[in-house]
Amino acid sequence: MRYILLLLLAAPMLGIGQVPEPAVTAFPSLRIPASSRGLAMGDNGIASATENQQAWYNVAKSAFIQNFHQASVSYTPWLPSISNDTRFINLNYLGNVFNTSALGLSVSYLNLGRMTTRDNNGATIAEYTAREYNVGVSYAMQLNEQASVGANLRMLGQNVFIDAPKTIFSICGDLSYYQFASLGDQKIEWGVVLSNIGPKLNVEGSGSKTFLPTNLGVGISYVSVNEEDGSQFTAALDLNKILVPSVASDVGIFSGMFSSFREPGQFKTIRISGGMEYGYANQFFLRGGVSLENKYKGNRKYFGLGVGYKGLVLDQSWGIDFHYLVPFGTVAAVSPFQNCFGFTLGVNFENFQ
Repeated sequence: MRYILLLLLAAPMLGIGQVPEPAVTAFPSLRIPASSRGLAMGDNGIASATENQQAWYNVAKSAFIQNFHQASVSYTPWLPSISNDTRFINLNYLGNVFNTSALGLSVSYLNLGRMTTRDNNGATIAEYTAREYNVGVSYAMQLNEQASVGANLRMLGQNVFIDAPKTIFSICGDLSYYQFASLGDQKIEWGVVLSNIGPKLNVEGSGSKTFLPTNLGVGISYVSVNEEDGSQFTAALDLNKILVPSVASDVGIFSGMFSSFREPGQFKTIRISGGMEYGYANQFFLRGGVSLENKYKGNRKYFGLGVGYKGLVLDQSWGIDFHYLVPFGTVAAVSPFQNCFGFTLGVNFENFQ
């Protein structure tokens, strides 16, 4: 595992002087984080995810959930600077199985608002509402007392307009690994996730093929807990590399993944997400983070800010998290992440520890 981390940390130096080309992928909802805590920490969570946040960032970690039932809903008016009618909603559930594994179910819905298609003269051809959705199931199991693996499978759907409005479908999956080491009141966590593995889309009538946003991510986090007052501090770092060639071709799925590494300057396109969290008495939380990404792969450059609260009632708990993004390094006059905010509401039942 440490060799993978060293490779990704050193990789940006290998592409100096090269200019990568833009990569266009299908199903943009697969790249929208379903967690206010994660966004507040710079879109971070491969190793540091907690509770239902694990269903998005690293489902393998859910094998260690402390409740028999966990559910959450996340909502954000995604990219409000571009459109005022775009909404993203995610609902997910995690259930403990035999105290050593977990089953999950998630539903995501992205409303891209009202779309108008026009001809070369500017005349309206058609108007339609663009939507995207997916339904996923997951399973995670412990390998031992400190390590686990997990897998996701999602069914995807999307409304598009070619000659007329139509719906296209696809599938994708994730594979993930998680491990931790406890050092008294401190803990080191790390994980690896290969996400959005699936076929290229060949939309009939469009004459083009598009890859899903297949991504390789590695994360590490440090957690320190003060036993006297229950406060805790978390620091985390995620490195992500999208495994999609800049120009869609007829190469196979895995050939396409590896070809992304062979393109000029591709190691410079590793996205860096770092974040911190301070929690007082395991109830009140302050969060901050930063996301750094190459402008050819999304230009997701912003500071994340957030707060959270957790309420405890016997062996039940509930919590609410808020996030707000402050963009920087914009290419245009206004960043699409300007005034981007959202929240996550979660409930946990029957703590068995």
